[in-house]
Amino acid sequence: MTFHPAKCYTLRVTRKRKPLIHHYTMLGHQLETVQHYPYLGVEISDNLRWDHHISKITSKANKTLGFLQRNINKCPQDIKDRAYKSLVRPHLEYASAVWDPCRKCHNDQLERIQRKAARFVTSNYTREPGTVTNILQSLGWPTLETRRKAVRLILLYKILHGEAAVTIPEYVRQPALLTRQCHPNRFARLSTSTDAYKYSFLPRTIIEWNKQPEDVILSPSTEVFRVGVWDQLM
Repeated sequence: MTFHPAKCYTLRVTRKRKPLIHHYTMLGHQLETVQHYPYLGVEISDNLRWDHHISKITSKANKTLGFLQRNINKCPQDIKDRAYKSLVRPHLEYASAVWDPCRKCHNDQLERIQRKAARFVTSNYTREPGTVTNILQSLGWPTLETRRKAVRLILLYKILHGEAAVTIPEYVRQPALLTRQCHPNRFARLSTSTDAYKYSFLPRTIIEWNKQPEDVILSPSTEVFRVGVWDQLM
């Protein structure tokens, strides 16, 4: 593989106020230092926050939704429903297990797109309080936050059963003491000192995993587990 120096960048991930600065060069070309950059479709920032990523995906989703509003506004509701789920929502959920936000402002930013889409799908633009909530219930659309939680739990199930190309680190262990209320497949909480780690995939999902009923955790297949998780979330 050949690298083009002008297309390569340096991204420093640090929490230090005065980080150690070092300039990297490739083939005599000094690499530009950036604060955020996309990697496999996810915008990674030097402070491990997701502001740039969420702004980017909501912008894409909003543009796609605008395209649908201009072109299929007169189509039946089921067509608009499918268009949203296949063309807009994927922008808001791609690789969500990695970046699932912990901040309310980010969550609201994402949900705002779905609420706008719900009005478009039903052609209901009434401004009375509670209108959009009722529309979402009539459509059977769970919140994007709920969907991301389900995705993380299902991914952890797949990892534990060898259905994903990821392994559980050795430091993830069962708790030293199991009570009667605990199922035998729960994990000890991971110690965290920063929000970036606290709300990352494993520490956050393990807490939610431990709250699942034993019959759901012991599901014989991913599909059975998926159904059990959604029964708990809905």
